Amino acid sequence: MASPDHKKFAEFNNYFQLGILAAKEEYNIQNEISFIRQEDLDLNTANKNFLIGPISKEIVSDIDGLLLNNKALFLNDSVKNLSISLSQKSQDVALDYYLENKGVKRVGFIRDTNDEKNNSNSFRTLWFNNANDAITIEVGKEPSTRIENFLDVTESKDRFNLIDNASFSDVGFVPRARKDFEHIVIFPESLTRLYELASLVRFNYGLDYEIFSFTSNFNQKIDNNEVSLHDITLIDHTYENKYGFDLTKSRSFCLGYDAMLLSFAIANNVRGEIRGLLGIYELSPNRLVSRSYIN
Repeated sequence: MASPDHKKFAEFNNYFQLGILAAKEEYNIQNEISFIRQEDLDLNTANKNFLIGPISKEIVSDIDGLLLNNKALFLNDSVKNLSISLSQKSQDVALDYYLENKGVKRVGFIRDTNDEKNNSNSFRTLWFNNANDAITIEVGKEPSTRIENFLDVTESKDRFNLIDNASFSDVGFVPRARKDFEHIVIFPESLTRLYELASLVRFNYGLDYEIFSFTSNFNQKIDNNEVSLHDITLIDHTYENKYGFDLTKSRSFCLGYDAMLLSFAIANNVRGEIRGLLGIYELSPNRLVSRSYIN
């Protein structure tokens, strides 16, 4: 098993290895496991055993296709060899699959102007490649007015103010948000920003929208109260482990668990659907498709 530098990635390694050992024990896997530094990886030795890893994007790119498919599972996105990862790729697949099954062809995108990593690009590319449509807005330091216009409630609020000012009695009136889409995907720069943007959607009468957010780029601990309060649907694993919503520990543990589970399946020619902690996997002889859970 090829692991990253133990000093730089100490916390990742600890919980990743715990996940490996948990799956080994749960499924009574008798194979002997040894951990090596990914920089010390020897391909000849790896092909005689079963390699889990490496996790480095650069190393995976360099050795992609040099190992037998039934002898390796990389832990970063690859093209030729089978792989799973903590990238947004499996989350993109999950949301696209979910929306397609609901017959959704148009959504709303809220992009954070400060999103320097362009986290929205991969899903937006997948979405538009499938001949879908979207209404997109970028928000900066003062997002309230932008979101109000995005949801098209400004005109309704202005009409309400005119009627209210001209009337001597209370006016029972609630502005209506636009109805040409029912689903909104938020691409924030941080979890705190996600809570802010989702709350503004709800505050501006967007109570009926289904709001989604990817979590692959977050490292903080998720505030379950904020998620529940603003009714945000998170796309990630189910957090069914003892580390809960602590993303760093939980993801590391789950990646190790699923890597062990899938490696055992690949080595024993298991085919079909496999459900792990990070998501649902479709395993065929030369292909492994990962689809994250939608919570």
